[in-house]
Amino acid sequence: MIKKILLTNFLLFCVIFSSVAQKFELGLKGGGNFATQKLNTIQGIQSVTGFHLGGFVYFKLPILFGIQAEAYYSQQGSQFSVNQIIKTNNLDYINIPVLIRNDFGPFNFHFGPQFGILTDASVSFNNVKNNIKNQLTSRDFSLVAGIGLRLPARLGLTIRYVKGLKNISDPNILNTETKNTMFQFSVKYSLIQLGVKKKKKD
Repeated sequence: MIKKILLTNFLLFCVIFSSVAQKFELGLKGGGNFATQKLNTIQGIQSVTGFHLGGFVYFKLPILFGIQAEAYYSQQGSQFSVNQIIKTNNLDYINIPVLIRNDFGPFNFHFGPQFGILTDASVSFNNVKNNIKNQLTSRDFSLVAGIGLRLPARLGLTIRYVKGLKNISDPNILNTETKNTMFQFSVKYSLIQLGVKKKKKD
């Protein structure tokens, strides 16, 4: 029942804003993550690869910029060595960025905050995986900045940098500071695209 109410409110929100927006987009996005972490007690940290997948909605308001909100599943973490043992942090998040977006022709620049919800966390070493979700906070907070390119056939590309601002280690359990960082490369497809001018064929 709650899910139906939330879905109804979201659709109503989209209808209201799309009626006043100069541009409106609703679509899917996905791609690769190159993620790492800042650990204040460990040096030589390396990045790990993962993927992200989700959706987005964009409203171009009757002012200079628009708002793009997203929700997507994201694989993050890092790899490091402790006493010559290689360990890998594997973290899964549901990320919700709310971004200011400004379009310049087919290009756009976007930036803003991102809120993360931890869904799973483990550390792997010597083919053994241990759950560490209880050692981390359930929320993350980051700053996002990126550029996008609109392509034909409702497609688009995005390159983005995500800088974690919050210590995700639970201070009651770990005496260390951990912050997430990653580069993202995304491909998007707009299911609905209103107000975008198409090039006229000669």
